[in-house]
Amino acid sequence: MEKYYNNTENAQPNKTIIYFINKINSIPGNAIELGCGAGRDTKYLIKKGWNVLAIDKNDVEERISKRLSQEELKRFRFSQQSFEDVVLEKCELIVSNFSLSFCDKDKFNELWDKIQNSIISNGYFVGNFFGVNDEWNNAGTRRTFFTKKQVEELFDNFEIIFFEEFDKDGTTR
Repeated sequence: MEKYYNNTENAQPNKTIIYFINKINSIPGNAIELGCGAGRDTKYLIKKGWNVLAIDKNDVEERISKRLSQEELKRFRFSQQSFEDVVLEKCELIVSNFSLSFCDKDKFNELWDKIQNSIISNGYFVGNFFGVNDEWNNAGTRRTFFTKKQVEELFDNFEIIFFEEFDKDGTTR
């Protein structure tokens, strides 16, 4: 995990969050990043004026906070939690890029209910999911993978602003 954090610490924010900031005229409010990793999206949101609660199963608070100014630190909070037992608060935005699949598949529906219940009316979800063709989807895995149809069904209660499917070979950082 440390190698992944080192490789992504100074990476550009995910394209989904850049798209959200550039295309949605949303006044910055409270956001939660689930599976924040090294914090590239957390840092980006804070720099754009959002208050961010970053959540990760590993203690990455110092890794993120050392890259924020004193003023930016006022808009940053961290909580070390697993997806299976996560406690969420109300917010305008939840971000989760390539991390929800790490939730145990028997607990995913409970996690998804928590996500939906924490997003206020007219709030947003921005993120990515691993598909069933992902190389990590092998026999005996406890991770959660989705078909395109299953992802669309997750968002039955949402207005979808942008949806794009990628099915390509790639490498994990």
